[in-house]
Amino acid sequence: MTQVSYRLAMRMKNTDMKIFIVGSGSIGTSLASNLSKDGCEVTLIDTDEAVLHNLENSIDAIGYRGNGASYNTLKELNAKDADILIALTNSDELNLLSCFTAHKLGTKHTIARIRDVEYARNNHFYKNELGISMIINPDLASANEIFRSLRFPAATRVELFAGGRAELVELTVRPDSPMVGYTLNNLNRQMGVKLLFCAIVRDGQAFVPKGDTIICEKDVLYLTGSESEFRNTFKQLRHPIKPLKNVMIAGNDRITYYLADLLNQHGARVTIVDPNEANCFKLATALPKANIMKEDLFRYFDTMSDSDWENTDAFIAITDDDEYNLIAAMYAESQKIKKVITRVTAKSRTKVLHPDSQISFLSREDVAADRILGYTRALLNVEENDSVESLYRLFDGKIEFIEFNVKNTDKNLNIPLKELKIKKNILLAGIIRDNKLIIPHGDDVLMPYDAALVGSVGRQLSELGDIYE
Repeated sequence: MTQVSYRLAMRMKNTDMKIFIVGSGSIGTSLASNLSKDGCEVTLIDTDEAVLHNLENSIDAIGYRGNGASYNTLKELNAKDADILIALTNSDELNLLSCFTAHKLGTKHTIARIRDVEYARNNHFYKNELGISMIINPDLASANEIFRSLRFPAATRVELFAGGRAELVELTVRPDSPMVGYTLNNLNRQMGVKLLFCAIVRDGQAFVPKGDTIICEKDVLYLTGSESEFRNTFKQLRHPIKPLKNVMIAGNDRITYYLADLLNQHGARVTIVDPNEANCFKLATALPKANIMKEDLFRYFDTMSDSDWENTDAFIAITDDDEYNLIAAMYAESQKIKKVITRVTAKSRTKVLHPDSQISFLSREDVAADRILGYTRALLNVEENDSVESLYRLFDGKIEFIEFNVKNTDKNLNIPLKELKIKKNILLAGIIRDNKLIIPHGDDVLMPYDAALVGSVGRQLSELGDIYE
C-alpha cells in the first residue's frame, strides 16, 4: 500500500509531546481534537484515505494512511519517539498488536480499546505481558456510568472522584423544585444543603455561580459532595432515594450484559427485552438471574399492566438505533417511570424531546473519549509538579472537572483559600484529605498529598497552578 501523509490543519505545535492515534472513528477524532488543543502533536493513522481527507479542514493533526499495527508503518513514523499510542480500531486484536509493536519500538505509553468480554476479563495479563498502559472497554465504562446514574434517579449524570469518596452530580431543576427562587447562600442556611454548586448551565450558557446566585427552573446544576450528603439533600428536595428493585433494558449488545450483571449483583430484578432469538439465548446463558423476553419492545409495552409500570423503577434503551431508543424512552417517560436513560450517537436527535423531559442520555463514544483523555492528561503530567488523576468533560466539553494530586512542591500551599486569587470561571470544588471529602471554604487550605477537585468553565487546565491569577 502506498503511504500517504496529510496535514489536517496548517497550524504547527510548539510542543515535544507526540501522540499517535490508530483509527479515526468518532472516538479517535474527538481525542485528536482535544489533545491538539492541549498542545500535543497528534498523528492520526488510518487505512482509509477518504476518511483522512475528510478530516483535512477540521482536525489540527497529521493524517497518515497506513496500518497502525504494522512494524514498518510505526517505524517509519518514528514510534520510538512517541509519548503515547492510542489504538481505537474496531478490531481488538489489531489494537493489541498495535500497542505491542509500538511498545517494542520504544513508545513510552500505549492505550488499547478492547470490547471482547473474554479479552476484557484478562486485561491485567495483556497490560503486564504486552506493555499496555491502559485498556479501555467502552461498553463496560458505559454500563458503569448508567449504573451510577441509577443510584440517584433525580440526577441526569453521576461521576466519581477520589476512589468514590467524592461525587459529581448533574441535576436539572424542575418547576416544582423547592430550590427555585433560593440563593445558594439561603439553600445552605435555610434548607441545610451542604453540597457545593460548581457550575450552572442556564439558557445554554455555563457559568460558575456565587453565593447570591438565584436558582431558576430548568437550570442544569453541577454539584459535588459525598454520597451521604447527596442522599440527605435529595431527601430535603423531595427526591428520596429508594433501592432499585425492577429495571427494564431494551438492548442486545455488551453494554446490556455488563449493566444487567451489575444490577443483579446489587439485588435488582432485571428484564431484558429483545426480538432476536440468538441474542436472547446468549444473554440467558450469560445472565441466569435476568428475565429475558424474546419480544418486540413495543408489543411488550402493550402487555404491561398499570401495576407493571408502577413497579418499574427504571428503563434503559441501549439498542444501536437512536430513533428507536428515543421513541421507547419517551413512551417510558409518559408512563411515569422514575428514571429513563437512552443511548444516542447523534446528539442532534435529542432536540425532538420536550424541554421539560427528564430523560438522561448516554454516548458510548463520549464516555470512552473522556476516560482516555483523562488518563492521557495524567500520563502527560506524570513528571510535572501536578498530575491529573481523573478528568470529566460535561456540556459538550465546555465544563471540565479535573482531579489533581497535590505535591509538596506546588505553590500556594497552606494558604487560606480566601487569600488566594483564583481565575474567573474556575472553582476549587473539593479537597480529599485522609480519605475524607472537604467542601472548601475560605479558611481551608491545600496541603501536600491532598487531592484537589477543580471545576472550570470554558478553560482547559493542565496543572493545578493554572487555577491562580
